[in-house]
Amino acid sequence: MTAAPHIVLHLGAHKTATTHLQHSLIAQRIPLWEAGIRTLMPPHLRGKGRSLEARFDLPINRKVSGTGPAPEEVRARLIGTASRLVVSEENFLGVLQTRKGRVRLPLYPRARQRLGMLIPVLAPGQGVDLCFALRDPAGFLNSAYGQVLMGGQRISPDDFKAANPLGAVDWGDIVMRLRATPGINRLTVWRHEDYAALFGDICTVLLGDCAVPVRPVPEVVHGGLSRDAVHATLTGTHDAPTARAAFPVGPDNPPFNAFTDEELDLSREFYAVQMKEIAAVPGIDLLRP
Repeated sequence: MTAAPHIVLHLGAHKTATTHLQHSLIAQRIPLWEAGIRTLMPPHLRGKGRSLEARFDLPINRKVSGTGPAPEEVRARLIGTASRLVVSEENFLGVLQTRKGRVRLPLYPRARQRLGMLIPVLAPGQGVDLCFALRDPAGFLNSAYGQVLMGGQRISPDDFKAANPLGAVDWGDIVMRLRATPGINRLTVWRHEDYAALFGDICTVLLGDCAVPVRPVPEVVHGGLSRDAVHATLTGTHDAPTARAAFPVGPDNPPFNAFTDEELDLSREFYAVQMKEIAAVPGIDLLRP
């Protein structure tokens, strides 16, 4: 009998360089496949009937049919002959914001329930390793605000901040909920601020000790909005995608920041406390540079 494939889920969070990591892995998908590693990224998992919940016909699928293929058939198609399956799809845990421009808080409120449905059909009897990245609350909300504008919502920074307070971005809460999910063998987390320094270590966690070198793609993927791009969007001279292209982040045009120096200091304090709590939990591997 052959050993069951090792399954690793990288499920975000949003706005933590997730897309950059995915593009870097996609660039090496052929060598990885030849090494026995199958990677499933958003291009494979988005679109009609392609999400994990749709493929397995899970109850969270909006169009659950109850007549989908057996889980073992779906699993066999996803994994093939690979010895390792790496899935990276932040949207599985839930969307980042509502249509009214609010971040869903607490973060990913149904994460444990969603994973609790997926793991038994994706990795029955063996469980999965889970990877998750975090970000300073102020930086996270600044980036989320840009995403709201990119989605066509025109909301002022003050209104966005009032609807999404810094103190509500509690990474300790979501990480503890993920850790408590049955079927999670290993939970690895890292800070977005350490992503560049940890890139090689992150790839080792995802891919194991394979001989395929994965290098970070050089370009910024899904970059944020600059100060001037936000101004152009709010004044109506450009829509957000056009403004991002017209006023890219650069030496003379810093990234947009909605917070005061005092708020940024408070955010760093929140974040440090959360990271200390997370690091103290058994069963959580916190990557550090």
